[in-house]
Amino acid sequence: MRLTSRPAGRAAAAETAARERGVPGTPLRAALVLGLLLGFYVLALLLLVALAALDVFLARGHGFTVMAVEGWLGSLAIAWCVVRVVLLSRGAGDGQDEEPGLSLTPAEQPELWRRVRELAERVGTRPPARIRVVPGANAMVREDSRWLGLVAGERRLFLSVALLIGLPEDELDAVLAHELGHYAHDDTRLGGLLWALHSRLLHTAHTLRQRAAREEAEEKARAAARAARRRAAGKPPPVKREPTRGPDHYLALVFSAYARLCLRLTEAVSRRQEYAADLTAARVAGRDSMSAALRRIPALEAADDLYLREYALMGRDAGLLPPEGQFHGGLALLLADPVRRAELEAWTLRPLPEAVYEESSPYDSHPPTADRIAALEALPDDGRTTTFPRRPALALLREPDRLLAGLERAVLSRETQSWRRVPWAELPAQTRRESWARETGPLLEAMAQVAGARGVGVYGATHLDRLLDLIDHGLLYDIADRLPRSDQAGRSSGRAAREFARTAFRSALRRLALLTALDTGLCRWELCWSGPPVRTLAPERFTEALDEALDHAIADPPTTALLRALLSGGGRAPFGGSAPPPAVLPWPPPGTPR
Repeated sequence: MRLTSRPAGRAAAAETAARERGVPGTPLRAALVLGLLLGFYVLALLLLVALAALDVFLARGHGFTVMAVEGWLGSLAIAWCVVRVVLLSRGAGDGQDEEPGLSLTPAEQPELWRRVRELAERVGTRPPARIRVVPGANAMVREDSRWLGLVAGERRLFLSVALLIGLPEDELDAVLAHELGHYAHDDTRLGGLLWALHSRLLHTAHTLRQRAAREEAEEKARAAARAARRRAAGKPPPVKREPTRGPDHYLALVFSAYARLCLRLTEAVSRRQEYAADLTAARVAGRDSMSAALRRIPALEAADDLYLREYALMGRDAGLLPPEGQFHGGLALLLADPVRRAELEAWTLRPLPEAVYEESSPYDSHPPTADRIAALEALPDDGRTTTFPRRPALALLREPDRLLAGLERAVLSRETQSWRRVPWAELPAQTRRESWARETGPLLEAMAQVAGARGVGVYGATHLDRLLDLIDHGLLYDIADRLPRSDQAGRSSGRAAREFARTAFRSALRRLALLTALDTGLCRWELCWSGPPVRTLAPERFTEALDEALDHAIADPPTTALLRALLSGGGRAPFGGSAPPPAVLPWPPPGTPR
């Protein structure tokens, strides 16, 4: 869809009116945030003044008495805690952490930069100085302003890779216009000051709660120790008392309440800013495009989370990775699957309920997504229509495979990057082979020890054949006794110990049998994009037959013929069984563009 630079008149008027009614100007917002930040220190000062007044009252009313001295010592302890609170807030750090990702220069990605600058001109604001691609399914902007937001600073745009992969070009334009709208409304001018306020308050309240919990735990431990000493001396236990609350507990209540007040005030403004940025995006990129992007992004966030957890990190236990550039880029393969694509489209077309009563917290920085969509759809039709086919947003990038590979190098740790790369088609089988080979190591080592100690000659072609030969020689328990044991198994004896050994041996034997089935091609483990990530292809009723054969192999006396016949493929049926049902993404998922 081609965008026009002429805003819809009624939409532009609605946007201006909304900002005039709901969002305070930058000076008022700066005064609010600065006042709340200073209020943190004023609150600490008021507590100290109250303690000093209490000391004066004790001195005048009681003089130099034991009660007055105890009061002075108590107030001194509380005063030290208050001073420590102020010192604690300085350790939280005021700077915002840099998002891990890959910076894109205009020379590297000229079309993306051209699009961002063109949209910034339509929005009526200065474009960002840096664009950074980051993991996830979100977008956000920052500005390194100075002098409490009065002086503009360098602007940065963070664009998540899942948006580039999963959004069409017109919806990405809407997301970019939304973020640029925050610049146009000066929403980012106070980012550093707001970050300092939130970080100090939350760090202080969290540390005070931790200290209070630690003091309470120490007091309980001292009480338990005193009770144990009385029991050892033959004395009755002391009367149980509730633990004494220290100063940190009550200070945590005070500063937590102040933190909640600050969050309520600042996040209420942030929610109004989101509505205003949505209106800007609707004016520049189209009402329907912005509404569609808000519908699609939560689905993309859920899909990206599913992809990273179940596909990209499938081989983490075996130290394996998908091909270079596919750790994040493989999301495109998931979204290209017909089942997943239909699922995603169904989400975007899902009708909203007639009345939106989505739960919202006063501490949320964003309004409920359904409320934002309802506000957009309440706008008059701007007459823009979507032309098909729509280009994917990834088409804006030059050499996307190279960019995705660079993102991996910027985001993944050195240890993770050292893992072996495996093609997608081989990843499920290789992952299972590496895991099973590692898990069967103790069994093979125990088997070698027993065979060497007994001088038993085994002539099987595989590790499994040699192990089954040892079982036929009556050495099952000799091998099982050398396997690692749990604490419970180590404390058992007699028949119970024998059963623990049999169970551990059966588990290890099952992994070795599956490894043999994989190596011989009897079973296959294949990648599946539309359902559970791994699909098992095996002979009919293979799992039931394997369990029965394992039971016979560890019976008393053991019989290994069934297991040998099953894994040699003798009399096996062709591959059968139906594919598992596709995994459905959860609804509704969290996440909105920032």
